[in-house]
Amino acid sequence: MSKIIRNDVLNWLLEDENPEVKYRTMIELLDMPKDKSEVKKAYNSLLNSGTVSLVMDKFKLNKKWEDVTALIALAEFGLTRSDISTDDYIERIIKSMDLKYMKCSKILLLRNLVSLGYYEHEWVKKQIFLSFSGIREDGTFRCLDKGKKTNDSKLPDMGCYRQTTTYLLLAAELKKIGVVLPQFEQLTNFYINNCVVFHPNNPEKLIIEEMAGTYYPFDHVKLGLQMIMYGLSVLGVANHPNCDKAWALLDSKKNSNGKYVLDKSHPYFEVGKVGEPNKWITLYVLLAEKYRVL
Repeated sequence: MSKIIRNDVLNWLLEDENPEVKYRTMIELLDMPKDKSEVKKAYNSLLNSGTVSLVMDKFKLNKKWEDVTALIALAEFGLTRSDISTDDYIERIIKSMDLKYMKCSKILLLRNLVSLGYYEHEWVKKQIFLSFSGIREDGTFRCLDKGKKTNDSKLPDMGCYRQTTTYLLLAAELKKIGVVLPQFEQLTNFYINNCVVFHPNNPEKLIIEEMAGTYYPFDHVKLGLQMIMYGLSVLGVANHPNCDKAWALLDSKKNSNGKYVLDKSHPYFEVGKVGEPNKWITLYVLLAEKYRVL
């Protein structure tokens, strides 16, 4: 991306009309201090926005999936428990949670709790340790839904690709706060050994086609390629030659102005229209490129 196009793209991400994108761009992509006046202004705009208000209203419904999506959204906005009053909701969610019923969403829930600043919570730490202890020899994880007869990769010697990717995002959040577990190397080796998203027995075939597109906002079964590359970049392996095909595939989603297009979406907060340049997709690609060179 040329400097001129990059500046145009950054100005687009920093537009006032999307305070959640603007704030996340400032604090993570640009590493701007939170006490800087313009960051404070963006932060206040975000907290007072209709988007955050709608997300917080989800907690009042006291429904599992509303809680799950609300936590994802707040984590995506770059907010933490010190920014918003979520402690009472978190305790309610943990106490009433049936982990068997959570199934595939459990790991993504842990990812969001880490992002929101709950890593030191006794329950969170315990569940993270127990979760990563189930890694398979090939670096994958089996689906947590005991009712499934097969894994989504359709390959008997591979775990669930979707589930494994939720572990990748959890590992990335842990790495960002300085927590590195021994299973991380085994996990990232799985993606390296399969050129990220390609079939091990057919290098031109995708393991799961929709996982190689730009899907957003994500959930525990639908995660876009930009999220996978972000996770691999944070974990320090995205420069491996076996990632080149995946980077090229992601780059094919970019238009002539350097903005990345949204392939699919099932929005639980406003993210933009399918088939058009998307700020969240573009932000994640830029974040992936940033961590890739660190």
